[in-house]
Amino acid sequence: MYKKLLFSGLCLLATSAAAETVSLEYKGFYDRLKQVNKGGYQLVEVAFSVPMQKNCLIQSGSISSEKTSTPLTYTYAQRLFIPLDDDLKDQRALVNLNFAGSAEGCAIAMQVRAKQTLAEYDKARLQQIVTEMDTLLGAMQGFPMRYFRESIAGLNFEFKPEQEVYVRLNGREQAVKGSYKLAANELENITTLSFSAQPLVLSPWVK
Repeated sequence: MYKKLLFSGLCLLATSAAAETVSLEYKGFYDRLKQVNKGGYQLVEVAFSVPMQKNCLIQSGSISSEKTSTPLTYTYAQRLFIPLDDDLKDQRALVNLNFAGSAEGCAIAMQVRAKQTLAEYDKARLQQIVTEMDTLLGAMQGFPMRYFRESIAGLNFEFKPEQEVYVRLNGREQAVKGSYKLAANELENITTLSFSAQPLVLSPWVK
């Protein structure tokens, strides 16, 4: 069954039990990407992905319009790489996802994250990441909610769930598994932060 869905907001559900192919309007992705591009963020970006669930495993994908059709690039972790393209928007293109399962309960998630993760950070870079993430999240909430939201609590560094990672903060070392959270109010006292393994994802910590 072929099902056309409108991308709106941070998460979109495909609830048809029989659906194997889901199509989403490219414009929904374009609007978010354009917003990020306009902001000129140096260290952060928006990432789209499909959760790794039984019914939601991607077999293939494409971006299509009446004029063109190109393969959709995605990772093993099902992060989708959507280009920012004015022509695709004008052609009312669709992002098509072909799932191995029924697509029931699947979602498109949008996450603000760092463009690059490092094994070692200094204070200035961490502060810039926090500032850019906070600004971008505020811009995406729109008027008037951006004026009433709280700032992000800090940063969340994600690792493989089973992996033990050693975190060294200002010379003090501790072991963590899965993730490490750094509170925004700790940034003033940081000189260096390093990890024994490079984080997979660096995203905002929102309470």
